Amino acid sequence: MGAQGVSSGLVVTILILAGVMAAIFVAVLFVTRRVGAGAEARADDLRDEVERLGETWAIPLQGASYGGATHTYSRAKGNGVAGLTGRRVVFEPIAGERLSIPLVRISGARLGRGSQKAADGRRRRLVLELDDGNEVGLSVAEPELWMRSLADAGVHVAEPAAG
Repeated sequence: MGAQGVSSGLVVTILILAGVMAAIFVAVLFVTRRVGAGAEARADDLRDEVERLGETWAIPLQGASYGGATHTYSRAKGNGVAGLTGRRVVFEPIAGERLSIPLVRISGARLGRGSQKAADGRRRRLVLELDDGNEVGLSVAEPELWMRSLADAGVHVAEPAAG
């Protein structure tokens, strides 16, 4: 095979790879937009539910990450939005099941070390201790605000360790 045959074969291979990459890019873009729109609609549904139930937001929905728990609430892991009402802590993941923990089930709260996930950045983990011994961790942007708001709602919060 001559140099021209190798050259044209290389061009065909490059064109095929470029086509495959373009198709993957279009598919990822489509899925990302569709998931994003669905997540926004789910957050809007949660806001409507809170309003319909006459609850008020102590902390409105904000970006958060949920790392799961040892049992009970382990299916809602991932990124999404979290908020605190006068009655419950809610987490609406981008995909998956909503997490709703009544304040009466929270026996304590403390700040933990952030997770190792890059998506969490420098966020500190808010750890909620439940009445059944389970612990639930949320990475939020302002954990100190969450701690103050939980204390205002009657939840026992641990004092931060001296630095």
